[in-house]
Amino acid sequence: MNKYKYLETKLKNGVFYIELTRKESMNALNTKTLDELKKVFLEASKNSKIKIIVLHSNENNFSAGADIKEKPNIKNNLERWQKNYGKECIEAILSTPQITICVTNGYTLGGAAVIATACDFRIGNKDTIIGYPEIVLGMNLNWLGLPLLQNIVGSTKTKEMVISGLNYSTEDLSKFNFFDDLFDEDDKIKIINEWVKKFKSRSPLASQMIKKSMNVLAFHDALAIMHMDYDQFLLTQNYSDS
Repeated sequence: MNKYKYLETKLKNGVFYIELTRKESMNALNTKTLDELKKVFLEASKNSKIKIIVLHSNENNFSAGADIKEKPNIKNNLERWQKNYGKECIEAILSTPQITICVTNGYTLGGAAVIATACDFRIGNKDTIIGYPEIVLGMNLNWLGLPLLQNIVGSTKTKEMVISGLNYSTEDLSKFNFFDDLFDEDDKIKIINEWVKKFKSRSPLASQMIKKSMNVLAFHDALAIMHMDYDQFLLTQNYSDS
C-alpha cells in the first residue's frame, strides 16, 4: 500500500482499516485528504486480499467536513469546474466492490457526513453529531450528498436535515435509521468486530455482486440527475438573496 500524509492504513486478516489522521484541524477535508481517500479506496478495490474496509478516526471528531480555510490553488473558473475532489472521492467509495463500514465519532459534518453515507454501513459513537451546514454558509450540497442521504433516511428527513442546516445527535438520528449500530467508547472494538464477523466469512464474489446490484438499484437515477450538483454548488457560492 502507498504511504499517505493524512491517512494511516492497516490490513489485518482481510480487513482493511483506513484512519483519518489530520489531527491539527479536526480531520477537515482539504483537497489533499480527499485525493488520498480517493486513491486509497481505488487501490483497495483492486486488492483481492481485502474483504472489508473500515473507515474511522481515533480523534475526538471524525471530521469537521470540507476545509473552508483552504485557499484554492485554481487559476480560472474552468479549472475550478473541472476539479471536484470531493465528488471523485465519493465516487471512489461507491465504486469500491468490498463491503465498507464507516465508524463515526464527535463532529461528522458536511462532506464528512456525505462520506459516511457513501459507505455501506454506519456505526456511530453515541456522541456523534451529524450536520449539513452548507446552506448556513450560503451553499448548495453537492458530492451526491442528497441522494445518498435520501436513500437512508427518506425524502422528508433529507429535506429537514439539509435545508435546516442543523446538527443532529445520535438520539435524533436513531429515529431516522441513519445508523446501523451505536457504541460507547468502551465497546467500540467489540461492535466493529461484530459487524466485521457478519460479512467476513461470506463469499466475496457473491457479496460484491449483491452490493453492485443494490447500488445500481439505489443510485442509477440519482447519478443521472445529480451530474450538475457541483455546478449548482459553484453558482450558489456567488449568489445573494439581497
